[in-house]
Amino acid sequence: MSSKYLVVLLMVLYSVCSTAQDEHFSQFYAIPIHMNPALTGAYDGTYRMTAIYRDQWNNKLDAPYQTFAAGGDTNIDLKIGRQRSADKLGIGLFFTNDKVAEFQSNNNKLAAFAAYHKRLGETKPSYLGAGVQLGIIQHNINYDNLTFEDQFDQISTYDLQTSENLPPNNFGTFDISVGLNYSIQLEKSAFYLGAAIHHINEPSYSFFSKLSLPNPSIDISQKLERKTLLHLSLDRQLNYSTQIQPRVIYQKQGVRNQIDLGSNIEHTFKDRENALILGLWLTFQDDLDGSHIENLTPLIGLRKEKFIFGFSYDIHLLDIGQSTFGYNTFEFSIRFSGIHENTNSFCPTF
Repeated sequence: MSSKYLVVLLMVLYSVCSTAQDEHFSQFYAIPIHMNPALTGAYDGTYRMTAIYRDQWNNKLDAPYQTFAAGGDTNIDLKIGRQRSADKLGIGLFFTNDKVAEFQSNNNKLAAFAAYHKRLGETKPSYLGAGVQLGIIQHNINYDNLTFEDQFDQISTYDLQTSENLPPNNFGTFDISVGLNYSIQLEKSAFYLGAAIHHINEPSYSFFSKLSLPNPSIDISQKLERKTLLHLSLDRQLNYSTQIQPRVIYQKQGVRNQIDLGSNIEHTFKDRENALILGLWLTFQDDLDGSHIENLTPLIGLRKEKFIFGFSYDIHLLDIGQSTFGYNTFEFSIRFSGIHENTNSFCPTF
């Protein structure tokens, strides 16, 4: 087997030296329910649709890593008897696809979300939300794009039959996540604080665990490790047209710790329906490579009436001096929300 194929096969199938990790988005607040199920339905409006595309390392790989997610959520006003309640119920549905194109290796996830938002304050509106995510993850890989050492014809090609005992190339697992979120709306500011635990059941990621008689020398216990996530944000109105939006998110999964922090500045134009958004973010990681700054991410966004468009570019700082463009990543998001009729928002928008 060529060294390139060997490396990818080991990464995809064995995962002996590293545990499975989640898909990652730099524009994490563009898809808030992916970050915390308790943010389902927590926004100023009655429905919200989101799509995001991430293209990773396309200048270094012939077929880059690509991640796509799309879905939507809505909130429902509740009633107690004939009296309308200030509490809200949020429900949502989201699809995520994470793939290595060259080897047609895919992780597909379809998840349903639900959250209950309890109104706590009257003069200073605040909400406490609790949410849950129930998902199905499908893992598959196309073995036709892989070659093995015993297929070499001793001349120039790999066209012989292989004797490798390959596991089933398609299987599914069940996934559960839960979260909490608190928000409070003040005169010119809004604060948001939340926590989530993802993959409570730690679903299996091992293809070889599906063999009826797996090789005893192969580790088949690989799982998607439980992830703990904390997030804090502030929306502060500086003047009639300008708002600052600092955010911080901490994630821990296995041996990997990650902190994303930064801020956006949103300038609303005179028509009050359009705005320009500029942001800058830093990603810190503490993993097997030690503690380091991973990425610097500038962001530009445009709010056009009910649409928000976001574009970000991850600058990978570890290899910044090794090439003109290092292992960099593009990300594009688009969101649409409808019928803005709620009095106060209780979820940050970017």
